[in-house]
Amino acid sequence: MNLREIVARLRNQCPWDRKQTLRSIKHLYIEEAYELSEALESGDGAKIEEELGDLLYIVLMGIEIARDAGLTDYDRVEEIAKAKLIRRHPHVFGETKVEGEADVLANWERIKEAEKSGKAGFFEGVPKSLPALIRAQMMQERAARVGFDWESTRGPLAKVREETQELTEHIGKKTDDLERELGDILFSVVNLARHIGVRAEEALERSNAKFQRRFEEVRRLAKERGLDMTKMGIEELDKLWDEIKAEEKGNF
Repeated sequence: MNLREIVARLRNQCPWDRKQTLRSIKHLYIEEAYELSEALESGDGAKIEEELGDLLYIVLMGIEIARDAGLTDYDRVEEIAKAKLIRRHPHVFGETKVEGEADVLANWERIKEAEKSGKAGFFEGVPKSLPALIRAQMMQERAARVGFDWESTRGPLAKVREETQELTEHIGKKTDDLERELGDILFSVVNLARHIGVRAEEALERSNAKFQRRFEEVRRLAKERGLDMTKMGIEELDKLWDEIKAEEKGNF
């Protein structure tokens, strides 16, 4: 029995699977994708296999539910995916010549535009429900494929400085522009990240993890020394923080 057959049987015989709708399992795609992302980051082969399997199960279950609703079926989904991949890779399945990745991405965008026939916006297909950093980077990447981009990192670097100065000028004033100005800085930082080959969301995730790790160590150190963090000043806490940083560097 293959996985498709198992999923079909679950859909028919398991009370939980039978009651699911496309709407009720929507959140599972997001959750499983994040769990897979974490597994990929760990580099643990067993975890990666498990999470890939979980995501594959949810994809197949979605197809089963859509089939029951008369919306589509597995063969139709597969044919659409195959046709799209072949159509958007003319350098592999056709006679188109490319010099490298940039040409591939530019061709991809041209083909997508032709498919839309002007009926949809340029950023159609970039979900609004994505985390803001991921969506910003995807939008910038898409715009870059049609030439709307800085020529080097000097552009986005200068833009980060410019936006930082604009925010500085608004701080302390009675204005509703702080959110907008801060948003502009974040968007500029994402652009810089893209130019230096970094995924902004992943970079922030790493910094979050680092902050969490170091803060927990500061708490541990304070407890060992009989210190009450709530009664310590920021300078005292910073000294503990610096100790933890020094220990980390010493371990590398």
